Amino acid sequence: MSRRSFALLPGLLSLSAALHAQQVPAEMPAAPAATEATQPAAAPQPDPLAWVGRMTASLSATSGNSRSRAAQADVDVSRKKDGGKTTLTALVSESQSGKKQDRETTAGKWAGTAQHDRDIDPEHFAFARMGVEHDRVIELKLRTQAALGLGRHLINEPDRTLDVFAGLGRTVSRYREEKTIGGETDSRFASNSLLIGNEYTAQFTPTVSFKQRLEGYLSVDGDRNHLFKLSAALNVDMTRTLALTIALTDTYSSRVAADQRRNDMALTTGLSVKIGP
Repeated sequence: MSRRSFALLPGLLSLSAALHAQQVPAEMPAAPAATEATQPAAAPQPDPLAWVGRMTASLSATSGNSRSRAAQADVDVSRKKDGGKTTLTALVSESQSGKKQDRETTAGKWAGTAQHDRDIDPEHFAFARMGVEHDRVIELKLRTQAALGLGRHLINEPDRTLDVFAGLGRTVSRYREEKTIGGETDSRFASNSLLIGNEYTAQFTPTVSFKQRLEGYLSVDGDRNHLFKLSAALNVDMTRTLALTIALTDTYSSRVAADQRRNDMALTTGLSVKIGP
């Protein structure tokens, strides 16, 4: 190789390096585009503050030798926020039997509750509860129940929970007409009570869930009527939003009027719609 070639070699190397430096930036932007194309879009996250629960409806009708119509709807939703939990429930039940000219109302009830729990620590919580109830069959115009108390999380796992609670409550019942209950005749009855109870939830399988709640209002004065309320529901999911629900509600009063029964129980089967994410 000649001396002129050796003299030109450094210049050629410098020119090649310069050309390579200009080509690399032009090719670099293509890499991020390929990366973006291979990465799937992030799935939207459910709202942690959304209301979750179920709305259930059941219908029945008979004709022929016996004629009856019945309908019931109830809602049970809750939301957790900032160390607290708010639960709302509502119930409407109507049923009639007999022919049109002498049709008899066998159920005519609506009720609703609101409860707020506030965690004190990981195991204990305080709660405030308010409930209202109306029943045409027993001529109950309005019953209000308010309670304050404390509770404890005995079980707090992803697939099951168990809470027990106790507190002080007051019950006021107003009737359309005067009733004789516990030797007292009036249209308004009131009492202060000790509230005790529990609430249990379980997710047995990905498609089968259960919820049960028991409340006992032990009267300490007034009409001395001890009131117990039980509700339980078994849900079997059929789709992501629909489920078959079997529900039991039972209310027991220790003192009632002469034309009433102490126990008032209902067993229903219906379809429920999931509320929330």
